[in-house]
Amino acid sequence: DPDLRYRQRYVDMIVNPEVRDTFIKRSKIISEMRRYLDGLGFLEVETPVLNTIHGGANARHFVTHHNTLDIDMYLRIATELHLKRLVIGGLEGVYEIGRIFRNEGMDATHNPEFTMMELYQAYTDYHGMMDLFEDMMRTVGRKVLGGKAVVKFGEGQIDMETRVAHIRVREVVKRESGVDCDSVPDADAANKLAGERG
Repeated sequence: DPDLRYRQRYVDMIVNPEVRDTFIKRSKIISEMRRYLDGLGFLEVETPVLNTIHGGANARHFVTHHNTLDIDMYLRIATELHLKRLVIGGLEGVYEIGRIFRNEGMDATHNPEFTMMELYQAYTDYHGMMDLFEDMMRTVGRKVLGGKAVVKFGEGQIDMETRVAHIRVREVVKRESGVDCDSVPDADAANKLAGERG
């Protein structure tokens, strides 16, 4: 009974050792991510969970009330804005691993309360961030798996040892749909094309 398994995870862990193994690996992954980033000189920080404005991502927020201040506040939907301010303030590499709250759908693969890691650094661009991310995933994967960073996923596998192909979104759209984004004049035309192509 999947519903019972998700409501009573402790029983699920007792009956299904692979579930317990997933919990253990998750904890190790987070520890290794910290170790990796700390080793590069990044500083782990904590930013506010309660905010007077909602922002940093495009998601619906949870509202709560601060009794002492007698104001409504929002649970954070991202750590982005606070982390970027810290970089502007002179901290050249920062990250946070923390709880995020997005008041949106919910199912077995989507929880409105989840843990997310965001990091920002000065003096780089998206190429530098892609390289950093790939190296972190490869390094963490090797440490947690005790060998090569290759994980079975469904019927296939995810090989973090192999460099990820870098391809522009417009190239993928053109390859998969035959539509050249540069030839689409506006959002209405894009929506029409999307509807026509399912």
